[in-house]
Amino acid sequence: MTTARIIEHRITRDILQRRGREPDTVNGPLVERLITVTAVTAGMLILGSYAPELLWALLAGAGVLTLGTRVS
Repeated sequence: MTTARIIEHRITRDILQRRGREPDTVNGPLVERLITVTAVTAGMLILGSYAPELLWALLAGAGVLTLGTRVS
């Protein structure tokens, strides 16, 4: 086997072994949601300090969109 073929074999073997294991983080969705909430809050604070009218328009639009797309 050539060196490139050996490296390719190792990479493939490592990828297949990782698929068999359970994920390392159980709180993945919780952490992602926390990061998203933090980013949205920071964006709203920055937008609110520079353009409060635009912030209110976006919040009103989001509220209308949310109320209009909910299905019971």
